[in-house]
Amino acid sequence: MITVQKIHQNKVRTRDFVKEMLPLAIPVAAHEFLMSMVHIVDTIMVGTINDTAIAAVSLANQFFFVFILMMIGICSGSAIFIAQYFGDKDTKGIHRTIGFTLLLTVLSGTAFAVAAVNFAEPIISFYTSDPAVIESGVAYLQITGFTYPLIALLIAYGTVLRTIHKAKIPLVVSIFALSISTGLNFVFIFGHLGFPAMGVEGAALATLFARLFELALLFAIMRARKSIALAPIKNLFAFPHGFIKKFAITNYPVLLNEMGWVLGTTLFNKIYASICTQGFTSLVVANTIFSVFFVIFFGTSSATAIMIGNKIGENKLALASEYARIVHKLVIISSVVLGILMALGSSVFPMIYGLHGETLRTATIILIIYAIALPFRSFNLHTVNGILRSGGDTKFGMAMDLVGVWLIGLPMALFANQVLGLPLIWVLIFALSEEPIKAAVGFWRVRKGKWINRVIG
Repeated sequence: MITVQKIHQNKVRTRDFVKEMLPLAIPVAAHEFLMSMVHIVDTIMVGTINDTAIAAVSLANQFFFVFILMMIGICSGSAIFIAQYFGDKDTKGIHRTIGFTLLLTVLSGTAFAVAAVNFAEPIISFYTSDPAVIESGVAYLQITGFTYPLIALLIAYGTVLRTIHKAKIPLVVSIFALSISTGLNFVFIFGHLGFPAMGVEGAALATLFARLFELALLFAIMRARKSIALAPIKNLFAFPHGFIKKFAITNYPVLLNEMGWVLGTTLFNKIYASICTQGFTSLVVANTIFSVFFVIFFGTSSATAIMIGNKIGENKLALASEYARIVHKLVIISSVVLGILMALGSSVFPMIYGLHGETLRTATIILIIYAIALPFRSFNLHTVNGILRSGGDTKFGMAMDLVGVWLIGLPMALFANQVLGLPLIWVLIFALSEEPIKAAVGFWRVRKGKWINRVIG
């Protein structure tokens, strides 16, 4: 039981906490930013073709988004164990967690690749009935489907490296990957250096070759630095009695959380896309811009999970609780500041993508809505991904997210669209109504202190 007296004895100055967090958060945020830039570059270059191309790539990436969220679900659960094992200085525990993670991610990546290559048309048709969008989307998805097993390995090893405080390695690799992707996009999309202009298919090929290079470079660096992430095969798959059961019990809520959330998000996008293609294009651009602002919080939430997980592994539970209190305070302040900056630039940022007229106006309004929602969304991200998961409180985190999406957000969006017949802007506002409710519930859960569990025993 964590008492008020224990928490008081473990008071940490916010300045000291930030100093400890930044070396973890900055490389993760920078890595996520560069990954976002890969999609931004794709969107900008494909956007020079036409609105149909943007919509096609975006809808093809919805399936990719499902895959990514599944990978994140698996690896987030793994990170709970790795962070606590790292705090406990248990290398064998880290190795067996890596091994089981690789089994799950590679098998899942292969299954998604088979589906993307062989069932691209029904996948894209699920989101839209526009024949031109379907044709381009199918071409893009059938090529990028081959990247899924590669990305499974990248996410798995990237998660491990960040959790063992080696976040600079994925960052360095992503810098080179972005450079390769940008160059190949320029060559393949528009037709340079003797290559024909391939449009949307060119963007897909650029993504495939960039991922191959990225994975090769990552393994080369890990081998050169003799990283503990590259453990002998016998260590990776030496699972002691009870390990898989404990892993499954802790991890299945995370996986269900991510998959339930992404399926909900998929339905949100189906609702948005059904309203009008032009409005959906504005939403795609606004989402891309929002991801640039939000990326810092992926870094800080990841750092939060690592730091709190390490302290729980060290059995310093009161200090872990104090860390959670500081995180909540910092995320509120920083998200309000970034929300103001986003709102101030809301009419300028979409112009980078060549939007004009009604499409530009809609994107501007969406960005203002996102700016208002930013403090709630960032608070919820840190609560579920950074705090509750690091303490093994995965079931409550799952309940928060799934109730928010399926019992609040989606019903509100459907009500606004199907019953009230409201335009895209208002449907989006109704959908985001889940965020403040989740924030209040998450604040209560963390303050109760029942979220801290030492999953490694």
